[in-house]
Amino acid sequence: MRVMNLALVAGAVVAIAAAPAQAAPWRGYISHPLGFAFAAPGELTVEKGTYRGAVAGLHETVAYKFVDDNIEYKVVVIDMNAQQNQAATLLGEAEYIFQDEKKLLMDTFGRVDRHYGRKLTIDLPNNGGRTTAAFYFVNGRIVSLQATVLPANGDYGSPEMGRFVDSVTFYPERAADDAIELPPPAK
Repeated sequence: MRVMNLALVAGAVVAIAAAPAQAAPWRGYISHPLGFAFAAPGELTVEKGTYRGAVAGLHETVAYKFVDDNIEYKVVVIDMNAQQNQAATLLGEAEYIFQDEKKLLMDTFGRVDRHYGRKLTIDLPNNGGRTTAAFYFVNGRIVSLQATVLPANGDYGSPEMGRFVDSVTFYPERAADDAIELPPPAK
């Protein structure tokens, strides 16, 4: 985000553009066991969690998180192998849970490498920011990429959200040559 400073020089107001904060470089990441790759900036953190849906029930999740310039980037993987025959229902439920009680700004179909999914953009409650996300059901897993512009950044039209969400590929050979292997989820 750019900050403009105004200065009075010889009776004229001059705008001085402050240099933008140095953004972290984008790096490629890949998971051969999970079958996808993507790009993200910042330092990687990995968290385990749980997902609960009325149809899906309780499932373990792994989240790969990054933060840069007050934008949170997150890839969430939910293992649904035991319920693969309910893929459309489970994907729809995850999308509904994501946007429930939030202001939905965009809802469209997406397609990546022959896999159909959904893209959504929401405003978070209490002016908590804006999130763009994509959901796909691939190889018995829900894979969701979510980018949230936080209020401290304030640039809700930032192209970085789309850059992250659209960076996913389900063909490992399309990953960056120097892609970093994601750590496998701890058992």
